[in-house]
Amino acid sequence: MPVVDDENELHDRDLSIKFNQHFHRSTDDGIIDLSGNYWYLVQENELANFVSLFEGLIGVPMGRILHNSAADCLELILSPVSNMKFGMFASKKRNKLLSKYWKIFGWGRYDWKADSINTAVYASIISGFYLAVVEQQHGDRRKIQWRQLAENLIQCDVEEIQKTLPAPKSLPDMPWVFQSKQSGTSINRLLESHDYGWSIDGKQSFVLPCDLINRIIFNSGGYVENLSRTISQHWNVTGIDKRFSASMICVMQSFKEVFSASDVFVYLNEANNWESVISNHLVPFGLGSVQHVESANDMDVFTVKKMPNAPILIGKLAGLWERANGKQSKCKIHLTDQDFLVNIQSLLGYN
Repeated sequence: MPVVDDENELHDRDLSIKFNQHFHRSTDDGIIDLSGNYWYLVQENELANFVSLFEGLIGVPMGRILHNSAADCLELILSPVSNMKFGMFASKKRNKLLSKYWKIFGWGRYDWKADSINTAVYASIISGFYLAVVEQQHGDRRKIQWRQLAENLIQCDVEEIQKTLPAPKSLPDMPWVFQSKQSGTSINRLLESHDYGWSIDGKQSFVLPCDLINRIIFNSGGYVENLSRTISQHWNVTGIDKRFSASMICVMQSFKEVFSASDVFVYLNEANNWESVISNHLVPFGLGSVQHVESANDMDVFTVKKMPNAPILIGKLAGLWERANGKQSKCKIHLTDQDFLVNIQSLLGYN
């Protein structure tokens, strides 16, 4: 990802500046906003592929779970807006601020009067984000149904409801989830804007809050109690409450398969240059809080910090390992008081 300008780079200077002011690189190589919320970068069809794989593993449609998870996490992120004083023309000024956030995140554009969304983000998730924006704009609770009219066009039917609902809560019971306000270095990304969001180096991209993935893990925990043998043979997770571990494994497996199926080339030399691989394939996406500890007996050992992006990172790390080694992996994960200890080796001992 370029950090310097290029005469041939058709980037949007104003949008790039706003993005780089809104987000920072944390001291543990995450992407954080000014309130300390963790985010990660998504490219092209990764999200849609993730949802398809995840639903296949769970075995039931997850559209409403995805929608509610998105609405709740963005409502919490936008909560500071509720305390802002906008003065005259408050509705117009508030909508201008919310539209600015939407554009910075790469989610395309919405028309809250026509209840339509032009976007490249998966429909059930972006409609959840839109519900949070509409409720913030109107200051009350709404009910929403969404219809995808075209690849990048979603129509929403929004109704008022005569009900007062409490604000969503954070997820304190998940041992790797927390909010941090770590200081870090500035981000310098060059964004190319278009009708449905923005791109980096010509690749459709956007950011998502890590809280979204953790809410999906939390909210889908009751849908999967026993993993199939096909999945369980790839993962051994200890140190995590059983109500989270099964759905967490499904999330990690989905992220692994998304990366394994990509066309990204991963080069691992004889010296096991994992530091370079991590720097090239994880850090730019806000997933850099991982260290390679050692390689021994055909096993690679890593530590992953307890951070909101840990399930995403571990899943992609397993995908990286498979692409680098050309083998299916078996991952043994143990959550300690300090971090995740991740051991990855070949699924079949003779490979």
